[in-house]
Amino acid sequence: MLELLIEMIFSIGYLGFFFYMILVGTFIPLPTQLILLPAGFLASEGKFDIALIVIVTASGTTIGATINYFLANYISKKFINPTKIAKVQKFFNKYGKLSVALAPLTFGLGQYISLPAGIAKMNLYWFIPLIFISNAVWNFAMTMIGYTFGGEASSSLTYFITTVAILIVLLISSFVYKEFKSY
Repeated sequence: MLELLIEMIFSIGYLGFFFYMILVGTFIPLPTQLILLPAGFLASEGKFDIALIVIVTASGTTIGATINYFLANYISKKFINPTKIAKVQKFFNKYGKLSVALAPLTFGLGQYISLPAGIAKMNLYWFIPLIFISNAVWNFAMTMIGYTFGGEASSSLTYFITTVAILIVLLISSFVYKEFKSY
């Protein structure tokens, strides 16, 4: 079934990437790598454009995250204890922008940061651009990994950019996990 979904997404192209990434941006546990790695590979063969992949997929995840934000905001008013909401708001007053910027660059946290952001009612003026930029960085890194395995990816610059992108994601992931464990 998953293979059929991926095949369908690729047959639709950028529009398929966009809608898949909306789902990824919500709390539905779909890995970005299913789309981004093969898309990067196909970009190396000239079938897709890396910049368009990154813009389209970051837009999709941003819309999905915004859906989560509003859903969490709505649900928290009805079902979450006000003391817990106050605790989340306290955390977000101190670490909100940093959390929203770094969580999408961290394995396993990116999809879910919009939930506490919505509960804390983080200002959308900050939330939307931070989510978009950090998802764009993640999507670029994943796309470049796929690109390096493609036919046209033989330059040293391609390998260098991919290595740097992976190292940045790994460093940020380790920093975020360390900080969350200490909180």
